[in-house]
Amino acid sequence: MPVTKLTEFIGEFNYIHSMLDDIKEAPYDPSMALIRQLVTEYIIFPLGSALVRNRIPEHVRSFLFYGPAGTGKTQVVRAIASETKSIVFDLSPINLLGDPPKFPGKESDKLIAMVFVVAKEFQPALIYIDEAEKVWPAKKKKVKGQKKKTKAEMLLEPVRLKKTLGKWRTKWITDETRITIVGCTSEPQNGNKKDFKKFFDKAIYFPFPDYTTRRLMWRTFI
Repeated sequence: MPVTKLTEFIGEFNYIHSMLDDIKEAPYDPSMALIRQLVTEYIIFPLGSALVRNRIPEHVRSFLFYGPAGTGKTQVVRAIASETKSIVFDLSPINLLGDPPKFPGKESDKLIAMVFVVAKEFQPALIYIDEAEKVWPAKKKKVKGQKKKTKAEMLLEPVRLKKTLGKWRTKWITDETRITIVGCTSEPQNGNKKDFKKFFDKAIYFPFPDYTTRRLMWRTFI
């Protein structure tokens, strides 16, 4: 991954909302500055420092970044890797079961197991899963007359990675290990909310920039 600093994720706090709206009652999108703060406190500090990792009260080891495409999710993942000097493992479905599939069937299960073993050996480590909605998809209604998938086709479905990821996450990621999983999705509506909540400890929403952030971008780039 290219070297990226978290400060390159430009954005301000949403001052207008805090002054005009009732913060306790009116739901609002997180500002870019708030996202930077959450990523720093929950991911960068614990991942970059063994002391912080051992003393942090919450058991937060996996995160889901969701929001529209182009809002900076992948950029923040790169920044996390750069700021913490972590080794990055990309377990996105397109890398494992793309066209043509690199690790079909049980080969992908073996690879995931090896990744967790190596991640523990060379921590801090960051495990990245793009297009998370394909690994934890929403249940679809069966259509009459629809042909059943063959065994070969089922072995190439990203959903089969769900069980393996859950198994090795439980076994290898503890309070003492500096391994963090970050999943990204631009289509959370296509994912299973129950499965997302079960696998990911926290979710961070990446909205489109608000007025104060856009104004700062104009001043920076124009």
